Amino acid sequence: MAEDSPLKGCKKTRLALLWMNLTSEPSIALYTLLPFILRKDLKASMLQLSLFVALRPVLSVFSFYWGAHLTHRKDKLKANLIGAWTLSYLPFLILPVTSNAWYLLLACGIYQLFQRAGNPALIEILKINIPKKPREHVFSLYYILGFLESVVLGITIADILDGSGSNWKILFFISALVGLSSVFLQMRIPLHLEAPPQLPKTSLKTKILEPLKVSFALMRTKPDFAHFQWGFMIGGFSLMLIAPALSVYYADVLNLSYSNIVIARFILMGIGVTASSLLWKQGLGQKSISHLTALILVGFAIFPLTLLFAQTNLFFLYLAFLFYGIAQAGSHLLWNLSGTLFAQNENSAPYSSTNILMVGIRGAIAPALGGLLCDLVGAIPVLVLGSTLSLFGVYFMIAKEKPRLAEKI
Repeated sequence: MAEDSPLKGCKKTRLALLWMNLTSEPSIALYTLLPFILRKDLKASMLQLSLFVALRPVLSVFSFYWGAHLTHRKDKLKANLIGAWTLSYLPFLILPVTSNAWYLLLACGIYQLFQRAGNPALIEILKINIPKKPREHVFSLYYILGFLESVVLGITIADILDGSGSNWKILFFISALVGLSSVFLQMRIPLHLEAPPQLPKTSLKTKILEPLKVSFALMRTKPDFAHFQWGFMIGGFSLMLIAPALSVYYADVLNLSYSNIVIARFILMGIGVTASSLLWKQGLGQKSISHLTALILVGFAIFPLTLLFAQTNLFFLYLAFLFYGIAQAGSHLLWNLSGTLFAQNENSAPYSSTNILMVGIRGAIAPALGGLLCDLVGAIPVLVLGSTLSLFGVYFMIAKEKPRLAEKI
């Protein structure tokens, strides 16, 4: 069989995706501990915590532009993915020699900017090289394997983190090196595309405005896609709103140790993800996107409410992360594959880029508002408010569902 056959291309793409999931999980899992690290070890202010939470969504606007040109330049897909992947990990290689909270925020900003920037290219590569059903299967399966890895990490590194206040920097350094190893497999992904059209040169103003026009046109002309985006906007806004309060709640109210957080995030959330991912995948063929989104938002609402009971017993901390893992498994699958589902035979990059743009829009407001409210009324009322917003999102997705959305995709 020829080296450049579709089957060979599919196998190499699947291998690259598997290795990307496995090598990125250590950094992803450690990154989720950073708000706790900032508060507990670096004594971060509420301003710094709010900035940290805002980094990922706000920088999504810039991530959006990184891949916005892919609509007309599929020949740049691999370069786009490899460049974003490499740049995302480089700042963490300097962490062992600095203890500056502001540098940590800078490194996190670069990481969040480029981790999300390469997503449209990755999703379009998967769409080109892997057929629909196998694509959904491997995407779910590899995500599960990543979280199984997270469970193992949770068992092994809890004592390391509790042992010394600087151990987390060494772990980030090692995780960054591991993550960068994926570049070698990304370079081997075959892409056989027609020569790109010769496009006229455009002004900077056009380059800035045209991607926005494309995204807003999709929202205007595709009401089912717009409905999905607004539902995710409500759920995502609620999670970003409570994020600054979560750091304060864990460190100041519950007074958790690293072991508590690691067990909750790495192990219990990992169990939730692995136990439910295949069910969410089956749901893609059995339920409408609106109903799947509503179920995800139910999980987002249950998470902060269950956390409140952790003041009486830490069992509820672990239960909350189990619920969150279940919801996050559905969110990860639906958010990442929604571009291919709505695009069908079209180019999926504009849909995936719109997902990223909407994250940036809500991120410009929710984290700052959450930090302000936490300063004014405390962490607990903010958690209640976030849960209430998610429940409103459930109502929006079900009650406002368009008739054609009830059809299975």
